[in-house]
Amino acid sequence: MQSIRKRLVSNYVAIALFTVLLLECIFTIVISQYYLGGVERTLVNHTETAANFFNRYADAGDIYTKSNYIFENMDVEENALVEVLDLSGKVVIDSTGSASDEIVTTGDFIQALSGKVDTWKGRSELDELIIAVSAPIYDDNTIVGVLRYVSSLEPTYKIIVNYTLFVALCGVFVISVAYIFGRTMSLRILVPIQELVRVTEEVAQGNYKVTAIKYHNDEIGQLVDAVNIMTKEITKSDQAKNEFISSISHELRTPLTSIKGWAETMQDLQDDPAVVEEGLHIISKETDRLIILVNDLLDFSKLQGHRIALKKEEFSINHLLTDIHNQFSVRCHQEKVKMTILTDNKESWVIADYNRLKQVFVNIVDNALKFTAGKPRAEIKISSQVLDDQIVMIIEDNGSGISPEDLKRVKEKFYKGSSNKSGTGLGLSIASEIMELHGGKMLIDSALGKGTKVVLVMPYYYDTQQFEN
Repeated sequence: MQSIRKRLVSNYVAIALFTVLLLECIFTIVISQYYLGGVERTLVNHTETAANFFNRYADAGDIYTKSNYIFENMDVEENALVEVLDLSGKVVIDSTGSASDEIVTTGDFIQALSGKVDTWKGRSELDELIIAVSAPIYDDNTIVGVLRYVSSLEPTYKIIVNYTLFVALCGVFVISVAYIFGRTMSLRILVPIQELVRVTEEVAQGNYKVTAIKYHNDEIGQLVDAVNIMTKEITKSDQAKNEFISSISHELRTPLTSIKGWAETMQDLQDDPAVVEEGLHIISKETDRLIILVNDLLDFSKLQGHRIALKKEEFSINHLLTDIHNQFSVRCHQEKVKMTILTDNKESWVIADYNRLKQVFVNIVDNALKFTAGKPRAEIKISSQVLDDQIVMIIEDNGSGISPEDLKRVKEKFYKGSSNKSGTGLGLSIASEIMELHGGKMLIDSALGKGTKVVLVMPYYYDTQQFEN
């Protein structure tokens, strides 16, 4: 009996040993692919983004002319060494401000000279494992140099080794427990490890929303928590990037549409001085808005934190509504939609950001036109009136309306409901946030098949001392 027990324990330990070694190899491979691939993807993205930026905004000329601008606009928080190379591979300048007679001849540099973005892994002159990514720098359509990002792989390999050692220690623990407690305890350890392998494989394939199941509150359970936290943070970062790109695209589209529409109108009616003057006026104003949006785009940290800087000024709401009417009058005429503006006889003055409030109206009126155009007796009514210490502005249409299910979520970011109209689903969300920043609110009431009413409420008088820093 004792001999059988020893053989059973020995066989189980051998199976457990083989299983642990196999899982450790798989885990190490997956972790290596994940971290090394992550470092490579991150470095490639940084290099491509920087190269595109410098190709667009750097001064025209050879690489020596561009190098000063590139050096001045390098990200000081970049963890990689950034090098600017001429066509011979000589380092013109790097992120430390130094130049070098060293000639780079690695494969990434050679591929960059042919217009490609390429990576290279190897050892530096100091026998350090490094990864380098090179991208071409253009002057018009001619390659004049190469932008090269170089990063050490030593920390990455250290992390991989640490994970490998950790898994190895877990394997020793599993084998020891298997020897003492047998099959039951071995299964208690094996299942969580298999779950971790599954999750790490999913993450390595780009599925960052996967979640590891925590079976027990032990060391492996802590590792599961760490992996789950890691995947959540990656998901948040990826979502923030997508929201950032979508928001900027949406905000840029509105002024560009207005500029294009008035440019076409001016071409058709270029003999009418009044139309040309009005068109030039609106194009100039929308161009100013584009400049502001581009500046916001460069100020990445503010947009990532969803912080919108309001530029408040005193103006009349009646003037804003007149501006909106002028901007959409041609489109309303073309789409056979009647637009009516109703305001108080007295001027309704506010202290607010004119362009941001205009953006709110443009988003709402644009939506109203989308869902009203083509319907018989289509009409959009815009009105404003002062009630007590508030100004109430109403945009009402007799379009297709919104279903009760969609109405509950219509102000959520990226939500488009059952509509097949073009757009990103950000317009009403952005409009609501802008109204809240002005101390106001946006209310939406709609009946399917009857139309939609959007009510904008905000204070019509402010004590200017509130806005002093």
